[in-house]
Amino acid sequence: MSSLFNTEIEAQKKRGVLIILTGPTAAGKDTIMKALLQKRANLIRMVTTNSRPVREGEVEGTDYHFVDREEFEKLISEDAFVEWVEYLGHYKGGQKKHLEEALASGKDVIWRIDVRGVKNIRTKIEEMVEDPESSVQSAVFIFLAPPNLETLERRMRSRGTENEQVWAQGLNLAKWEFEQFDDCDYLIINEDDKLEEAIKAAESIIEATHRLILT
Repeated sequence: MSSLFNTEIEAQKKRGVLIILTGPTAAGKDTIMKALLQKRANLIRMVTTNSRPVREGEVEGTDYHFVDREEFEKLISEDAFVEWVEYLGHYKGGQKKHLEEALASGKDVIWRIDVRGVKNIRTKIEEMVEDPESSVQSAVFIFLAPPNLETLERRMRSRGTENEQVWAQGLNLAKWEFEQFDDCDYLIINEDDKLEEAIKAAESIIEATHRLILT
């Protein structure tokens, strides 16, 4: 085999893929992510940064990287994040250095992120992929969704304890999220009683991304 071919084969073995998993509420993102982490020994979860207090049972560096609000705002001013949001009075986001370090290990990294976050980071991730100094060499955006809005609404009703007004607001947001798939590379439909098919589809996408020839 040619040296160029051998070089590409070796690069594919060492290259960690960044998997961005997104989709509307009640799509099954956490379930799919947990299943992939259990099935794929080379896959790790992106550990994000959070400014809220540590909860009982949480482990620094495993559940989140915990910092106080002042430190988080300092990191924002230093452009340390790929993406961040403020939610219920606390900040959370993914730091560039943590993403770079995770992928530099050769592991695949899965990052579960909400739809609004994906809209914010798509360009940033593409810039990191194009940067020869970055360990983010290959990324794929997967949109997970229920088969239709009726299923989405039923799943939300079955899990919620909110009052009707709060629930209606959440449903309106989920309906908007349902239509934002065009920011992603692949669409997986997670149908009722067909979870394993959705997991296999995600695995196939990861494998295909590994085998892309990068120029």
